Amino acid sequence: MTPETKAPGLAAARPSVSVVVRSCNRLPHLCDLLDVLLSQDYPAFDVVVVEQTAEPPADAAARLEDLARDPRVRLLRMGGPIGGARARNVGAEACRGDLIALIDDDDLPAGTDWISRLAANFDDPKCIGVSGRNAQDLAETRPYPDMERAARRCLRFSPLLRIPWTYTRVQRRCAPVDTLAGSNSAIRRDLFARHGGWDEDIRVEDEASFFYRVLRCKAPDEYLAFDPGPTILRRMGVPGGLAKRHITASEYCLRVLDFFVRVIGRYHPWRVALLLPAYGAMAWWWTGDWVLTESHLYRTPASRALAIAGLLPRIPWLVARAVARRNDRGDARVYPTNPARPAAPRAAS
Repeated sequence: MTPETKAPGLAAARPSVSVVVRSCNRLPHLCDLLDVLLSQDYPAFDVVVVEQTAEPPADAAARLEDLARDPRVRLLRMGGPIGGARARNVGAEACRGDLIALIDDDDLPAGTDWISRLAANFDDPKCIGVSGRNAQDLAETRPYPDMERAARRCLRFSPLLRIPWTYTRVQRRCAPVDTLAGSNSAIRRDLFARHGGWDEDIRVEDEASFFYRVLRCKAPDEYLAFDPGPTILRRMGVPGGLAKRHITASEYCLRVLDFFVRVIGRYHPWRVALLLPAYGAMAWWWTGDWVLTESHLYRTPASRALAIAGLLPRIPWLVARAVARRNDRGDARVYPTNPARPAAPRAAS
């Protein structure tokens, strides 16, 4: 069977799972998530919480302490924000399970079988990672105008610019795919050991860098998949986090350009060099979509229109700034772009 037609089944021995939760300034919502995670029906899992709240409210902190008494919970206190990619790396490094599952503090699994549905995909030894459906409404049936087009683009890198497409609200299995979402996904822990972690020198799309490496270096028969079975509810209006939805359009656009220039430029340097104006145009388009659908700073149609229109003449300057600071990494970890491929199995003598 091909990866697309192979449906996950039941295995006699299930792999252990470590669930990594990144959390920042959302303790009440983190506690709600932990309540759901601790009610999962999977027989062998633990939860690693990378907690980054600098000044936790007393009532929520007490509730978290009570939940953390469960032996399945390991609480890693960072004392303040450390960034999305670094938090994911810290959590993955602390994992003990055969599989690493990822979920953020503003998301909720749709049922008590969320871990079971993710883990079932790994009954196929060639599956090295999977993402599930990220719904904004559990009853939604057509979240995209063209569902067929969305399925073709689900978790793919665009052919020309190699920009990640998401489309994780589709409702059919897609495999192989190129990348995985940052929340509601799982990988084999040995994949993290083989390919290193997530590059830490960007502040949007920080999940993609890992999968550029995986695509380069995975074995030919290994694959990533999208499975709509493991579903989470995205709680888009939750305050806190890294406050990405409250920054200006210019700042968000610069973060997008940083991702294009640093990460895509790291893995496809000539493509970015030759098509830099196209990446600038795409950053403006991408930011405009963010202003219309996610930003909490621009509340009215007029403010949104002004933000999008006012950003356009600033694009050349923002592109130049992104290029000028592409090597400003500070202490951020950046991983080799060509880790070794897994060794081929040795033929029996």
